[in-house]
Amino acid sequence: MKNQEYIEYTYLHRKVVMYLANKYIKRDKEKILKQIQYHDMDKLFMYLFYDKKDVSAMHRKLTSHHENEIEKNYIDYIEMILDWESARYTKPDKPLNAYDTLYKYYTNMEHEILPILKEFEIDKPNLPMEKDVLEYANSLKNISMEDIEKELIDYIKQEMV
Repeated sequence: MKNQEYIEYTYLHRKVVMYLANKYIKRDKEKILKQIQYHDMDKLFMYLFYDKKDVSAMHRKLTSHHENEIEKNYIDYIEMILDWESARYTKPDKPLNAYDTLYKYYTNMEHEILPILKEFEIDKPNLPMEKDVLEYANSLKNISMEDIEKELIDYIKQEMV
């Protein structure tokens, strides 16, 4: 299947983002989870048709949880943080936590991001990986194409309602 490794990775990444969301978000949890429940779902579909480079470019340009021209709200910044934080659990080449990612790449967003990092109690450099998150991510390593297919079909069904 075209881009199978990227599809599998994105599936894993989505699961870890939601795990972190459930762990860190304390207030307005239902509202926030509703907005971010389909985090990166667009990529799963685009990988079926486009090359990785094109998918990455389109996704970064068209989603509000990435730095781009789209106006951001509080939940977009939360999703951005969860995206950054999850990377170190799912991408060996991206070991930075959300705090370190902020100060290495996105210092211009400190005013919006730092208060949320404090709220989540992940507002320090070089934080070690959290054991429960690492164990959860490792438990998902044997992803089947059936799991991914179910995720895609469930999304389509939800959107048809």
